[in-house]
Amino acid sequence: MKEKFYQRKGFIPTLITAILIIAIAIITKQFKTLFVPESGNLKIFGGLGILLAIGLLLRWKYVRQILGVIVLLATAGVGFLAFNVNNEFLLSHLILLVSLIVILYFLIVSKSVKCYIDNE
Repeated sequence: MKEKFYQRKGFIPTLITAILIIAIAIITKQFKTLFVPESGNLKIFGGLGILLAIGLLLRWKYVRQILGVIVLLATAGVGFLAFNVNNEFLLSHLILLVSLIVILYFLIVSKSVKCYIDNE
C-alpha cells in the first residue's frame, strides 16, 4: 500500500516551515508599518517565498538549499535591523528574527526535513 504524503517522516516540521515562510511573506508585505516607519519598505521573501514554500511541500529538487540561503540572508539583515532600530520596532524585529532562526534550523540542521525533501 502506498504511503500517504502526510505520513512520511518529516512532514510536520516541513509543514511548519512552509507555514512560517508564507506567514512572514504575507505579514511583511501587508503590515510593513509593524517593522519600519510608514515611509520605509520591508519585504521578506515576497511572492518567491510563497512559491518556494509550496515547492518545499512538493519536494522540489534544491528548494531546501535555495530557501536556506535566502533565509540566512534575511536573518542577517533582520539581525542587523534588530540591533540598530528604534525601541518602537524592537519587539516586532525580535519576533521576526526568532521566526527566521526557527526556519533556518528546520531547513539546514533538521534531519527530518532533509529526509522528507530528499525522499529517504
